[in-house]
Amino acid sequence: MHYEPLYERFEVGGAEGESHSVEFVKSGFLTAGDRPELFFFRVDGEETVVGISGGSLDRFQRGRSRLAREEKIDLAGLWLKRQLEAGAPLDSEHLLLRDVQLGGLAAELGLAK
Repeated sequence: MHYEPLYERFEVGGAEGESHSVEFVKSGFLTAGDRPELFFFRVDGEETVVGISGGSLDRFQRGRSRLAREEKIDLAGLWLKRQLEAGAPLDSEHLLLRDVQLGGLAAELGLAK
């Protein structure tokens, strides 16, 4: 079954009623720590990085098929959307997906099978 990405490019309203234009740019990963996967987005022309904890991703995928690149982009994009809607700072503390957030977002996107 082909996965249709939802969050490679989107518009979102912020907590103060402002509008944000978001587009996915590229992905990569860190080779240190728990080896998080990084997803770079442009938010209103400024680069923002959303990370998915490598350990959390490994635990989530255990016993399942590995997530496709597009699925991971959507997880990161949906998390970024939520943070923008909430007015949270766009920093590494607020933009790193861990176990609880990853499982909830995956279920919402229908990826938690």
